[in-house]
Amino acid sequence: MARILIVDDNALNLELAQDVLEMSGFEVKTADSGAEGVAKAREMQPDLVLMDLRMPGMSGREAMRVLHDDAATCHIPVAVLTASAMKGEQKRLLQQGFDAYIQKPIDPSTFADEVRSLLEN
Repeated sequence: MARILIVDDNALNLELAQDVLEMSGFEVKTADSGAEGVAKAREMQPDLVLMDLRMPGMSGREAMRVLHDDAATCHIPVAVLTASAMKGEQKRLLQQGFDAYIQKPIDPSTFADEVRSLLEN
């Protein structure tokens, strides 16, 4: 069973993503800030981190960099999970170090398959 860490400051987004993934057999933990996400990633060593981009305090971009720069977590893929859909944003975020891009709002009928696909690649 794959372990997923979802980091998002929006409780509704967290709950929906967690419910969809758990119903599909994933083990899911959540964090509501970048700093908490970094701490939980170090502790649980998830197979994938789904990271919101805009959060108070440590942003998703900053948290991703911390995870990638830490020998204990640098092997963990970090996918950005964002509602930011400006032209060229996906390409910029991937160039900045995110391993994948998932657009919000998530589609509950396809979200688990998207996550499963990321884990297989």
